[in-house]
Amino acid sequence: MILPKPEDAKHKYQMYRLLTAILSDNSLANKLYFKGGTCASLRGILDRFSVDLDFDLVDGAARIELRPLLGKVFTDLGLTIKDQSRQHLQFFLKYEAPAWQRNTIKLEINDQVSPKNTYESLNLLELHLYCQAQTIETMVANKLYVATARFDKNGSIAGRDFYDIRHFLVQGLPVNQAVVEERSGFKYVDYLKKLVVFIQENVTDELLYQDLNPLLPAVSLKRSLRNLKPEVLGLLNDEIKRKVNT
Repeated sequence: MILPKPEDAKHKYQMYRLLTAILSDNSLANKLYFKGGTCASLRGILDRFSVDLDFDLVDGAARIELRPLLGKVFTDLGLTIKDQSRQHLQFFLKYEAPAWQRNTIKLEINDQVSPKNTYESLNLLELHLYCQAQTIETMVANKLYVATARFDKNGSIAGRDFYDIRHFLVQGLPVNQAVVEERSGFKYVDYLKKLVVFIQENVTDELLYQDLNPLLPAVSLKRSLRNLKPEVLGLLNDEIKRKVNT
């Protein structure tokens, strides 16, 4: 995983401590499926810093039994719950750090997963640990969907979504189209057309810079932002053409 700033080293360390503790606890590891930017970075398909930990919980009813188990992990690691959701397993965990550094990890466990998601056993080489994780095609599909879903849910746009989409499509990674269709309610090509219009109308260079600035080294940030929006649009339009012509 890229570490854009020296002061982020402690956050990465604390995040990896928490991830290791979760995956080393069989009661948690057997129910939680790793996903998101940190997972993508650890498996080598994403080249940016990621600051959160995300999991799927396929059995939503298990969240009741998992909450105290997670609480014990937090206590053992010296992490303080700064805030949390009472309905879902979402935690903001504080660790000791200077005032000018990050000091909070967001841990989010989604219990409303698509039935079309697929999972696999994954060896996290950097941590010397195995886990269950979303397959690459499921990760790409969920990233395509969440790019508009954030806005539909609360009016927010995350610039990192479009950076990630470009990075995934440039690599030619497969897409679990069934996930996009199930989550969006659109046929795959129709959803991509919607996403293209959404980017054209809502994504600005300023928005991309604000979100990606903490996640990329300065040199990479400048290079990445130069043509990010048109490149994402071009890649999505290429994907649409391929699917229309097959």
